[in-house]
Amino acid sequence: MSIETFRQQVQVATEHRGGIKLQPCLALDPAWFGAIQQEVRGLLRERAPSDVTRQDHPTHWTNPYGKAVQYSLFNASGDTSDTSADHDHKHEGKSFNAAGCKALQRFFSCFESRALNLRLNGLLPDSGLSPHEECVLHGDRLRLRFHLPVFTNGQSSLVLDEERFQVREGVVYYFNNGCVHAAQNDGREERFHLLFDLFLDEWIWQNVLDPDSPSTPAPGLRKISRGEAERLMPSEPCRIDEYIIGTLTGLILKAQRQRNENGEETWVKTPLNA
Repeated sequence: MSIETFRQQVQVATEHRGGIKLQPCLALDPAWFGAIQQEVRGLLRERAPSDVTRQDHPTHWTNPYGKAVQYSLFNASGDTSDTSADHDHKHEGKSFNAAGCKALQRFFSCFESRALNLRLNGLLPDSGLSPHEECVLHGDRLRLRFHLPVFTNGQSSLVLDEERFQVREGVVYYFNNGCVHAAQNDGREERFHLLFDLFLDEWIWQNVLDPDSPSTPAPGLRKISRGEAERLMPSEPCRIDEYIIGTLTGLILKAQRQRNENGEETWVKTPLNA
């Protein structure tokens, strides 16, 4: 596969026609990842998150339920509860703000020159984000989202276009948030993922996404082979009958599955904030 084929397959998925929804890309050295887990535990004790369930939170449009929190780790203020620049699609003026987290900083430094954000997103037990869809094409640029599960459990899952996936701690996944997607934690333990966004370029393709390239962003990260990738994202069908669409203009739409007079299923979209 070439970078152009990858781009095309991502776009196919955003049109809900198959394509690339989820791809395991990199595995962290176990000792390095263990140090990241330890640092994240300390960060959760010592720093303040933003509350995604607040109506003024920029992610609230995804209809969170239960208790969902977010730590912003790459911004201008240094405040982990500051969400003001998490979705501005800009890199300039931001810096890593988890002082003392050396293992986490080592990981993020691999992507920092390209990163648009870095967030630690948490779902407490019986919490989640409802099905929603975002725009990932910005002019001629394709925005990519990556997940690094730090703490998860067997009752925590990600949904992408009516397919429910289980993901594994210590593995970096490309996550196509242009699909209709959702996140659930039905377990008894907290679930935390590191998320960061980048615009696709040749370096990211060669070092992160292309399983046939030997290059990686840094020592301690290894590529996931095609065969291994299948084992790292077990899935099952998951029907979706309603979801929310966020647009670049700020208009929020609700899409609902309905049957027309011929008995055929169709999606009806109506504005929520016109």
